[in-house]
Amino acid sequence: MTGSVEEQHVQAIVSYLERGSDRGCSRCLGIEIEHFVVDVEAARPVFYEDDPETGKVGVAGILAELSSAYHKAVYNAPFKNQMAKGPARIIGLERPGANVTLEPGAQLEISMGPVLQLSSLEGLYTSFRAELDPILESHGYRLLTLGYQPFANAADIPMIPKQRYHYMDRYFQGTGHHGICMMRGSASTQVSLDYANEPDALRKLRVANALGPILAFLTDNSPVFETLPVGIGHGRLTASGLELPSRMTRTRIWDDVDPTRCMLAPGSMSANFSFRRYAESLMRAGAVFSELAEEFGEHASVYQGTRSAAETYAGRELSREDVEHILSLFFFDNRFKTYIEIRLADSLPIGYALAFCALLGGLFYSSDNLDWLDARLESVSADAVAAAKRSLEADAWDADVYGRSATEWLDALMLRSDEGLDEGERHYLKPLADLVARRSTLFDDLRSAALDGSGGEESFDLRLVLHTEGDDADFGV
Repeated sequence: MTGSVEEQHVQAIVSYLERGSDRGCSRCLGIEIEHFVVDVEAARPVFYEDDPETGKVGVAGILAELSSAYHKAVYNAPFKNQMAKGPARIIGLERPGANVTLEPGAQLEISMGPVLQLSSLEGLYTSFRAELDPILESHGYRLLTLGYQPFANAADIPMIPKQRYHYMDRYFQGTGHHGICMMRGSASTQVSLDYANEPDALRKLRVANALGPILAFLTDNSPVFETLPVGIGHGRLTASGLELPSRMTRTRIWDDVDPTRCMLAPGSMSANFSFRRYAESLMRAGAVFSELAEEFGEHASVYQGTRSAAETYAGRELSREDVEHILSLFFFDNRFKTYIEIRLADSLPIGYALAFCALLGGLFYSSDNLDWLDARLESVSADAVAAAKRSLEADAWDADVYGRSATEWLDALMLRSDEGLDEGERHYLKPLADLVARRSTLFDDLRSAALDGSGGEESFDLRLVLHTEGDDADFGV
């Protein structure tokens, strides 16, 4: 323990993480799926505010129309003499088992679970879409599940009126080049896994970190980056200044946001990692901003920048809300809350999202499979994980990942996950298993669909991406 990290702060975070073993479920799954709302006819994104030129409703208006189906509408407190002024605005909806929230660029997220059965997640999502889709259709809109916004550059996407995101945007301008792309233009699928105790949590995190590049490759669903077709004209500079990747766009973006709070948690691949070391690293890093109580119990957000969390909260104990706030401002490939959040997958259509849940459940909730993975991945270092990402981006199925090809890894993972699932849930794995059998990804399928056969950049049709993506009838679910 160094003197810069106060013991009570570290212990507060450790105690919070230890509560994960008391959540009442040892093998539940939760999922968050982020979506872009798009105008079908205009092939353009729908932003938070109403369109000032056409008068067409924005995402805020969509939430307001949907709110009658939820128990509670969530409003952001007005900004106080800081980055914006005005009344509170709607930013989310809540009901048991499923909450709707907004990401910085008005990406619409549904959070579901935790639940024991994949069929429960399927039912929750079906209800969500049954309520939302008619509203969207009445405006000529639809949801799009892709890893990156295909119809706008990040710099042209306004952020929603939520102070947290404006502070993050300011902070990330000094840490990397692609915070703006991550916040305004990207969308993901995140899956939460339970852990039984601290050793179980540490092992699952280490295995998830090592598998991360393979999972990111498998769930790549980003055929467009900054309105340019990914994989065509590789190396060309985009509007954001990042070279156009050959694939795995979201992975490249996240690896260039902030090295202190993205990629892998410091030390998490070492044998002596612990909840304490995780907590210490969080308290040493820049706090970004804090939420402090004002007179009469109101709260105000205060920008802290690179001032450490230890300095920011010096002189007072951390409340549970403080701990949750600190944890939420780290965006590792996989991170701790009172569960492990697997964060590497692009936004996926529901059939593939459920398949991804099935894949993870079959691997991490089978003791035999977890032992098998741990034995083969125990020597993998953080440097090896970074090298695997670059190899997969360059060589795809032929990539060298820890001495085996990506093809070998994915064949084995599909087989093992299938064996680890209950009989009644194995069918959920089929969409991803079919991709692996074809040696393809959603990225490959969508890129092919958007080309007229010549393979040239000039033939890439974004409208074909819009009308091809999301046909769940083909997903076998």
